Parts: sequence; C-alpha cells; structure tokens
Amino acid sequence: MSTPAAIQQPALPSTLKRLVARHPVATFLIMAYTVSIAIAFVRLRTNGDIDQSPSSQYLVGFLEHLFSVALPAFLVVAAMRGKAGVRDLARRSLRWRVGARWYLLALLGLPIASVLCASVIYGVAPLNALVDNWQLLFTLILPDLLIRIVFLNTIEEIGWLGFLQARLQDEHGPWKACLLVEIPFALWHLPGLLGDTGGQLSLALIYTGVFAIFQLCGRFVNMWLYNNTNRSVLLVGMFHATYNTTINTYAGEFIPVPAEPWFFIVSGVVAVAAVLIVVFTRGRLSYKPDHVSQIADAPPLGVPL
Repeated sequence: MSTPAAIQQPALPSTLKRLVARHPVATFLIMAYTVSIAIAFVRLRTNGDIDQSPSSQYLVGFLEHLFSVALPAFLVVAAMRGKAGVRDLARRSLRWRVGARWYLLALLGLPIASVLCASVIYGVAPLNALVDNWQLLFTLILPDLLIRIVFLNTIEEIGWLGFLQARLQDEHGPWKACLLVEIPFALWHLPGLLGDTGGQLSLALIYTGVFAIFQLCGRFVNMWLYNNTNRSVLLVGMFHATYNTTINTYAGEFIPVPAEPWFFIVSGVVAVAAVLIVVFTRGRLSYKPDHVSQIADAPPLGVPL
C-alpha cells in the first residue's frame, strides 16, 4: 500500500511561524510595544500606588526588558533560523573574550570624561568629592552598575542591538542602522515616560524628543563597540549600563552637580564621542561585512525580507 502524499511530505511550519519569518522586524516591534504599553498602563491605573522602592523598580525593569525585547528577539530568530540562529544570538549576547581595553573603555571612559568635564565647569569640587567619597564607588556605584549590566541593559541590548540593529547593519550599513533603530527605540521608551509624567502626553513627548537626540549618539557608540569586540552584545550592555549609572547615580550624593546639568554633561560626552567615531571611521563605525555571517542571518529561501 502506498503512503499518502500528505504523509510523505514534511510538515509545513505553522502559519504563525511563517508569518513571523516573513515579518521579523514588525513582529519584534509589536511584541516590544505591547509589553511596554501594558506596564505603563498598569502604572497609570494605580496612580503610583505600586511599591516605588529601588528593588521593585529594578524588578519591573528586568521583567519589561526580558519580555518586551530579549524574549521576542529569541522567538523571532528561532522562527527564522531555528536552533542555529538562537545559539548564535546567545553566543553574541554572552561574548566576553574581548580585549581588556574595551572593558576599560566601556566601564570607565564615560564617568572619567564626565567628571573631568564637570570639573572644567564647576571647578575642583567634583574631583574633591570623588576623592572624599571614594568608598561610594563600592557601596553605591558598583552595586547599581552590576544590577544594570546583569538584569537590565544587557538584556535590553539583546533585542535592540543583538537582533534589530545588527540585522539592519548587515542589510543597510552601520550608519543607516543607527538611524533606523533610533526611531522605534525612542518610541519604546515613550510609554514609560508617560507613566513617569503621570499621563502628561505633551511632557512625555518633549522628554522623548530630547532623549532621542542623545540616544541616537549612543546608538553610534554602541554600534562601534559591537563591531570592535567581535560582535559582543555584552560589552555594549556594559557601556549602556555605565551610561545609565553615571546619569542616575553619580550626581548629588557622589558628585556635587545638579541632576539636570549633569545629564547634559554626560550625554554631551557621548555626543562628542559619537561625532569623533563617525569622523575617524569615515562613517563605517569599524564595520567589516562578513559574508558567512550575512548568509547565516539571511531568511530561509522563499521568505521575503
């Protein structure tokens, strides 16, 4: 007895899997925005009655980053490339064997440059405070930095850089990838800013626009670090965490500079670094196209971009 043709043929992927493979970027963004909006909605509905302790904020941030960007990135890659794609993204996310100079640059370059710039503006007070309060480096700065690296920013960059920006770089080049990613990246932060402003949409939009300018500069620096560290998402997550820790934890108790000027000092350092990187790399951000990588990241035959 002959076997029916339907049994002889391999089973086709599910409709959902094929849909994800056909529209990977759209799928990723839909999942990212859905979770981010849901969390912002809960915050607005509770009117800030949720526990606002640092531990609770870190937990909410971890869950948001995990379920809105990291998990969607892995799910989309699994639908496109299967286990091989998932292993590749996981390896890039945990790649730690890079030169020591890149660790020093990612972890120390920004805070040192920012303190020096603040000293130019405010005199020696920031440097004196740094010397007098050196113990806070271990009791305040280091714990905050480690939490952000492990539970927040590295997880965040798995989706935004490890999946989306790296994919767009291979398709359009590094410059366009930074520009294309910044738009959805800035909008992804909008629901959270809406929650921070108590639902004031106009104020949240202003903050989004201001932050987007400096976030774009950060995208250029992140892309450059990624390309110079054998595509290490971990090193990019470290720099991202260093930026957030420097912005949010240094000012006030550790460095006697008001929060608003300190934000612009730190962000200004990143902006200058981005301009210098673009100039000295002639806009390539140290990108070296890898033919094997491009083939591995390409969609299966018959699946349009």
